[in-house]
Amino acid sequence: MTVGWRARLPRVYDAFFGSFGRLRPVQEQAIPLVLQRRNLLLIAPTGSGKTEAVVAPLAEMAIDHPGTTFALYVVPTRALVNDLEVRLAERLNACGLRLAVRHGERNTIRGREVPAIILTTPESLEVMLSLQHDYVRDRLREIQAVVVDETHQFYGTPRGLQLYCLLERLKQYTGRSLQRICLSATVGEPELVAEFFRGSDAPLEVVSVPGTRALDIRLEPVMADSVNGLADAAAAWLTAILEDRRKVLVFANTRVQCDWLRWKLGERIKHVPVFLHYSSLHRAYREEVERAFRERPRAVCIATSTLELGIDIGDIDAVAMWGAPNTVTSFLQRLGRGNRRTDTSIVYAACPSYYPSGGDADPDSHLLTFVALTSCAVKSELETRVLPRYYSVLAQQLLALCCHWGMVAPDGFQRVVARAPEFATTATLASVLDKLVDAKVLERVPRHDLWRPTDKFHTWQALGMFWGNIPEQAEAVVLREGAGRLIPIAEIPRQYSWQLRAGDVVLVAGQPRLVLSVESQNVRVLDLVTSEAELAQYRSPAEPTPARVAREIAEVLTMPDAELARLPIRYTRQARRRLQEWRTTMQPRLAARQVIAKEPRGHWVIYTFAGTVANLLLSHWLRAQGTCVIRHDAWRVWCADPPRLNTLTKCTPDYLARLVTAELRRYVANLPLPPMFRHLPETLQREEVLSMLDLETSARLLRELAESME
Repeated sequence: MTVGWRARLPRVYDAFFGSFGRLRPVQEQAIPLVLQRRNLLLIAPTGSGKTEAVVAPLAEMAIDHPGTTFALYVVPTRALVNDLEVRLAERLNACGLRLAVRHGERNTIRGREVPAIILTTPESLEVMLSLQHDYVRDRLREIQAVVVDETHQFYGTPRGLQLYCLLERLKQYTGRSLQRICLSATVGEPELVAEFFRGSDAPLEVVSVPGTRALDIRLEPVMADSVNGLADAAAAWLTAILEDRRKVLVFANTRVQCDWLRWKLGERIKHVPVFLHYSSLHRAYREEVERAFRERPRAVCIATSTLELGIDIGDIDAVAMWGAPNTVTSFLQRLGRGNRRTDTSIVYAACPSYYPSGGDADPDSHLLTFVALTSCAVKSELETRVLPRYYSVLAQQLLALCCHWGMVAPDGFQRVVARAPEFATTATLASVLDKLVDAKVLERVPRHDLWRPTDKFHTWQALGMFWGNIPEQAEAVVLREGAGRLIPIAEIPRQYSWQLRAGDVVLVAGQPRLVLSVESQNVRVLDLVTSEAELAQYRSPAEPTPARVAREIAEVLTMPDAELARLPIRYTRQARRRLQEWRTTMQPRLAARQVIAKEPRGHWVIYTFAGTVANLLLSHWLRAQGTCVIRHDAWRVWCADPPRLNTLTKCTPDYLARLVTAELRRYVANLPLPPMFRHLPETLQREEVLSMLDLETSARLLRELAESME
């Protein structure tokens, strides 16, 4: 069989697969299709060999086009660009091909040899297409194939729509159809994702290679009477894991939790180094962590979702999760990072009793969510995403096109984005341009349907304000004094940095730091050994828990004992007892359609199992009816008064839209909106927010809730 594959890849086989006995299943399925120039959505587990499955055949074809750039490889982050460069450059060099990278910190496209493949991010592709400097103009025109890696990170997001537009613009610039290849380990609705990323090219063929590794989820409440007590309990939990495992990757859901865990575990666990990794740590800091964690025989690394992606951090014996993630996609990405050399993915799932701030972390909710996520994973049922109307991205694209052409018009966008989004009408694009005139970024050319840049436009361009659609937040750099020099270690929100004063002790990058001075764009600190420190404040809205996960919690509470027992979960005695208590309480209640209950503390609870967004809208609706709402999560809403839900049977998307519109600013403050959002006409701001909330689905879920009580 190896002889057959060598014949198909005669010039690259040894470089990519020579050290392996045979190809992996995903490679056997994908390589022939890539060689046939087919468009693909390739779905396979993390660590299954997807990257080599597409890069090897692309390299084989690139050899037939010497002196040209054959393929573009797009990934979500700079870190992943750098990581893939390390993995692929040597192999491609062995084939006589050069790999170049282009992102905000590095650019290796220039060189004596033309790169056969360029690794980049959407934002850097935007810069290349819009500015078209001499060194890159011909390279873009030569491209025949595009790979989009970690596709699930883009679909349904502003960056995904931007990438969609960029690929259409690239196609128009090259004058040819592009071979489009999308890669992901986790996609909820493959056909919809494939349809989106095909653009105006041929349909993407969905190729799904299921994972063969078993799951082993070890579920444990980590309880204490105080935050300090929780630190001891967390150390005991991790120490027990390290008795059997050498290298453990611990995921937490926020940067504050990561900082706190690194601080407290580092104080208590001395025999193993404890590292830290998240996006706002300085690049050099992150890269040193990745290198050290990869090389150490025994180590712990605490991370946010930054390490869900395919960055090489070596062999991981086990994955641990401090609190349940909000989505099945994130759960699968995390568990896929460990035990790649074995047939089983081992996950230690902790349900903490406190947040670092001292607030109640609701360990029972984490427990039920972990069981629900495992159930969804076993059934291969992932959440789906809506495709919002991101008018903000239209504004960003119009500015980028103006940069390229020197002027812009609505029909210009429609000309280069052949299969434009249905909401990108001529009238809408004109209204966006007129609003940018109000912002003094563009000016209307008299007697012509054209808009041209102003001095303010060029200032924005110099500041890089319209290259991307990542929600913006002004940052201050934290500089650590050491060895006679200042070392950048992290970024914190500038708004928070202005609250700091010299002498404050703040927890940054997993360690207490003494604030020496606060300036407009940086904070100087000194490392400090202390048992007390203020938690840094980050403003980043959490990803909502989808209705699919919330509904699965209801399934977990009501499924037969035999079905629950088949889930690959090992419970501690306390975890099993708490789960059984919930099932004993909720089964008769749900069977009798009693979705409202009074707690011993006097509060009323509505068990909706509808997801975070629907419960947010229900809370808003209840307040409008005069009910005092205390709080909500993904599957419950707490009220101080007995809630009345009978009129919810008439809940419509239009009614919910009126509720949201009345308090639009509150929603805007809590949604991850692109930078150009604030420069949209008010009507389009409203429409963008409403589309993100998916009111059709929420109205249906709330009607079903009311009808279930009848």
